[in-house]
Amino acid sequence: MSGSRSGRIVRAFGLPCLLVAAILSADTLEGPKTAFVGVLAVTPMLAAVFGGPATVVAVGVVALTSGWLFGLHAHDGQVAAQQVRLGVIAVMTLLAAVAAAERVRRETALDRLTLVTLAVSEAVIRPLPDTLRGVGIAARYTGVEAQAHVGGDVYEVLSTAHGVRAVLGDVRGKGLSAVRLANYVLGAFREAARREESLVDVVRAMEALVRAEGGDEDFVTAVVVEVTHDGAVTAICCGHPVPVLLTADGPRPADVVPDLPLGLGAGRVDARRLARGPVRVLLFSDGLTEARDRGGRFLDVDAALRRHAGASGADLVDALQRSVADHTDGELRDDVTLLCLGVPEGPLVGEPPQSPAELVEHQRSPRT
Repeated sequence: MSGSRSGRIVRAFGLPCLLVAAILSADTLEGPKTAFVGVLAVTPMLAAVFGGPATVVAVGVVALTSGWLFGLHAHDGQVAAQQVRLGVIAVMTLLAAVAAAERVRRETALDRLTLVTLAVSEAVIRPLPDTLRGVGIAARYTGVEAQAHVGGDVYEVLSTAHGVRAVLGDVRGKGLSAVRLANYVLGAFREAARREESLVDVVRAMEALVRAEGGDEDFVTAVVVEVTHDGAVTAICCGHPVPVLLTADGPRPADVVPDLPLGLGAGRVDARRLARGPVRVLLFSDGLTEARDRGGRFLDVDAALRRHAGASGADLVDALQRSVADHTDGELRDDVTLLCLGVPEGPLVGEPPQSPAELVEHQRSPRT
């Protein structure tokens, strides 16, 4: 039997039975002038908080049996009162069993909904490889309420004919509506990143999609990064926290010109060249920079980055994830998403994939 299951049994059955013993002990100590037996009616309600209908009925039987045995020596004038007390215990047991059944039904429905939303989330954000054409990749996602909500943070890394391209975005809102828009945004990125030669055109394609599929008040903040074949790193920041470059001289914010969020007019600025490898590029959601402790103090992200700047990409995002959890005592106010790209020195390795146009031409060639 697992620890969690045994703990539930103790709470649902053991605690009410301890309360039965305490009530009867108090009644015995006080003597015949005081009757606490009627208080046994609360024990099935206590069981209903933690257990199911069967457990509630079992506690009710214990309470009824104990009350009946305790009243065997009641005087004639107390028999009627004793019967009333037992009747109250029986009625409260029935009501508590109904309440427990309803609670279990709701919990089961919530568990099913959680499984569905988690499955949808996993379908939107696919697992990333550790490396892609020599570029190291490490990503971590921490949701505000992992068991109840699916956030709107998304990320993707692709190898294209134009280099390795990545995106990290934050969809306004939460729940299935945010996941729906996130799915559209990722679909637009995956298609445009492979098709468009310019990073600006990739952003414009994503902007058009958000405008078409989102509501009037929907928008997505995002940062789109490209590692070209010669190892140069360029980026466009659409209303999103600026990436951090981790070089031999330490961490520093990337020098980018801010663009508007997707859905509000993004795609008006050119991509800015940030650096050339070897360099690591850290992309993150505002859940990192806005993480607060119980006193309202923000996490010192710069200090955390300096402390772990020498770590590998995977160790770095793990350390930042722990820093957020420690600073907030695990009580996040927003999703925290981290994506670290390790750009090597020199050109990318491996052959670039064909562009969509080349694939179409290759497929048509046997017919000509």
